[in-house]
Amino acid sequence: MNKFRKGIIVFAILIIIGHVILIKYSGLSWLNNAGSYLGIVAMILIVISVIFSSRKEKVNKAYNQKVDEKL
Repeated sequence: MNKFRKGIIVFAILIIIGHVILIKYSGLSWLNNAGSYLGIVAMILIVISVIFSSRKEKVNKAYNQKVDEKL
């Protein structure tokens, strides 16, 4: 993974931590914490997409090197 992707992951994890801190634990209902819940889910999806994107790029890079060696 390059530095930009690692930075995005770190930033997303920091936002997840922030949203967990901002949750109102006295009432865990959707009405009280919808923004925090959506923020946590969104950041988790961003982290997952960055990880899958990185893996796909590695596979494509390996495939392209293999094809170049055959030529």
